[in-house]
Amino acid sequence: MKQSREKLTGTPSASRRGAASTGAAGARVRGGLLLGASLLGLCAPAGAAMAQDAATAANDSTGGIEEITVTARRRAESLQDTPIAISAVTSEGLVARGIDNVTQIGDFTPNVKFNSSVPVSASNATAAIFIRGIGQNDYQLSADPGVGLYLDGVYISRGVGNVLDVLNVERIEVLRGPQGTLFGRNTIGGAVSVVTKKPGDTLAGSFELTTGRFGRFQAKGSIDLPLAEGVYSSFAGFIHKRDGYVKGVVPGAPDLGDTDNLAGRFALRLEPSSNVTIDLAVDGSRTRENSAPNVAIAIDENATAAAYWNAAYSGAPDICANSANPARFNDQRCFNSQWALGPYKHGGTFTSVSDVFTNGNPRRYQSGSDVNIWGASGTIEWKVADNVSLKSITAYRKVTGFWTRDSDHSPATIVQTNSDWKQDQFSQELQVLGDLADGKVNWVVGGYYSDESGNHKDLVNIVDAVFLSGAVLKGKSLAFFGQGTWEIVPDLNLTAGIRWTEDKKTFGNANQYVVEAGFLTGAPFNPDGSGLADGDPLMGPLGHTATIKDKAWTPMVSLSYRFSPELLTYVSYSEGFKGGGFTQRVFPPFAFIPSFKPETSTTYEFGFKSDLLDRRVRLNGAVFLNDYDNLQITVNDPTLGFAPIIQNAAKARIKGFELELQARPVGALLFEAGLGYLDAKYRKVDIRALNAGVTTDTRLQNAPKWTMSAGVSYTIDASGLGSFQPRVDWSYRSKVYNDAVNTPLLVQDGYHLVNASVAFNDESERWGLTLGVKNLTKEVYLGSGYADSFGGIVEGVYGRPREWYLSAKYKF
Repeated sequence: MKQSREKLTGTPSASRRGAASTGAAGARVRGGLLLGASLLGLCAPAGAAMAQDAATAANDSTGGIEEITVTARRRAESLQDTPIAISAVTSEGLVARGIDNVTQIGDFTPNVKFNSSVPVSASNATAAIFIRGIGQNDYQLSADPGVGLYLDGVYISRGVGNVLDVLNVERIEVLRGPQGTLFGRNTIGGAVSVVTKKPGDTLAGSFELTTGRFGRFQAKGSIDLPLAEGVYSSFAGFIHKRDGYVKGVVPGAPDLGDTDNLAGRFALRLEPSSNVTIDLAVDGSRTRENSAPNVAIAIDENATAAAYWNAAYSGAPDICANSANPARFNDQRCFNSQWALGPYKHGGTFTSVSDVFTNGNPRRYQSGSDVNIWGASGTIEWKVADNVSLKSITAYRKVTGFWTRDSDHSPATIVQTNSDWKQDQFSQELQVLGDLADGKVNWVVGGYYSDESGNHKDLVNIVDAVFLSGAVLKGKSLAFFGQGTWEIVPDLNLTAGIRWTEDKKTFGNANQYVVEAGFLTGAPFNPDGSGLADGDPLMGPLGHTATIKDKAWTPMVSLSYRFSPELLTYVSYSEGFKGGGFTQRVFPPFAFIPSFKPETSTTYEFGFKSDLLDRRVRLNGAVFLNDYDNLQITVNDPTLGFAPIIQNAAKARIKGFELELQARPVGALLFEAGLGYLDAKYRKVDIRALNAGVTTDTRLQNAPKWTMSAGVSYTIDASGLGSFQPRVDWSYRSKVYNDAVNTPLLVQDGYHLVNASVAFNDESERWGLTLGVKNLTKEVYLGSGYADSFGGIVEGVYGRPREWYLSAKYKF
């Protein structure tokens, strides 16, 4: 329980005292080294961060594994003292792996999968996060993610804008399993917490330039600038430009998958007294890129929309609509399998036969993935008394975006979208933390409030028919929580907590109507059987709203026992829930606004944390069983229409385990490895899932059975010159099902990724060079995909091909 205090203040906890009394002399020496490192940390002004740096210095001197401080339980404590399945990587680890944004940590984290481009979206700033097979693969405004993403304790509520750049990051924590007690709603799979570096009290900075394949240019830098005693500031900036890797093969088809991103962050730390710390931050980013690198995998020329195009709009119906004429496969006016050019080519020209669609949003239809994000936050920490402190986190974030999708990936107009997005959120969290009985009990209680609004205008063009299929959303969330840890006897700790949450969402259908009925004019698609006409609503009478309220209690309890200073074990029970929402894509029209209920998740877990062989080997692991109910799955139900809709349609049980290993057999050699196993199966599916093609034999999407990774680095000293550090990283994901119905063309077989680099640092460690290669073996793998039976299109996004890079850095 009090293990974190031992590390941060140098005061041995009762748990450690009991274990140390029976430990060997070597353990006492290690404890002394850690204590000395912690005391050094107290002399520095940056609190936990400086304590971590001190511990790291001690580890380096002894050749041991680095100590990492985490805040998974809302207080700073050692990773090895936290009875939760956590993967944590520091800024040094991010640099060593060449990681640029948060999605890339999925490659080396057990039972974690990031989709860097979400199906049906064309935004490059939208990722889907899955932990232990639980997440959300749909980006729409009215559907919540299944894994919570946090930036300095601030919850980022939507998938759009969650591809965070690694800008002045101190560490990233990945918490597996429901985190509903302390982190709240939408963490039924887990949480990802990004913690930035706080301004230092001395002038310091760094700058890095990178070049590489596809015309890459990247520059990033940061500086700590003390302004006065107790007033410290920092600035960080990032610019990244890179050409697209999916090539357009016809005139007017742009290269997709490019990068054009500018980001910055300003932070200010105020220390008006020894008991009060105030952290203020403003961050922003601006992207101006082409659409996401979707490509056509397969095309069915006999599908409804495809056949209509070939017969009515191709300009060559005798060729294009004649299935006996082989010339149709060489005539670019025809829509057929000639345009299935994946993985790295496409023929989409981002043109439409409909002038209404072309000019229908604030910007004309053209290739684009433009997103503007800015946020401001303020965190106040006040030590009210010796054993009580108060923490307040206030934040506001705003995201605006424009992106387009040419789903047919050809000069034809089969299915295309043009999106305009606006979303903002305000949140306030209060925490009161303390300890009792000489530190034998520590506790935290608090409350959380958020207010969110959004407006998504999603214009959809099917041949010559145009629909507005968006959302107007308002949401509020209120929660109260408490958690405490009691040291029952030395080395045995009981932790229990509970959270009450109330969510309220209101959906308006102002962005839900037929703009231009086109070839569907007069079709008896309306709920009353009347023919479709311009202006008809897609969800009941225009101007209507629907409101849902969700309430949930999410408890947790864990029992941990430290057998020795080297070994901690724990068992835990935890619950989580993911809020309900609304389906914003329907066709044919509904007479009402369709909604879906919350998901729930219950997990039983046993885990251990161990530091072995004089802390040269760290082995952590967990075994878990998860009951996953009311799954919100995105399906095409032919009984309801052609559009992908979200429904509660199944129950699942997910079993598995994780192992993570770090070893430093000698000071210069570091070995890291991870292993994850998932047995994810549907226990029950209802008629809605069966209608869409989901059965109990269907596999859960984005839940590979095996995830494995390994990395090895070795430091070679070159006397009088500096040091070289070669590094190789390998990761493996077994078979991945990229949609809920397991479409065969969207199943990605197991694949390996290999990255390699050589870094050089001069003797002063101020200058450095790194030469590296990502995807060394040129692996071709599908990251996400979608099958559209109405348009006859199966499409997907493939991972980036092999790329080299060269970086030069300087720090002072």
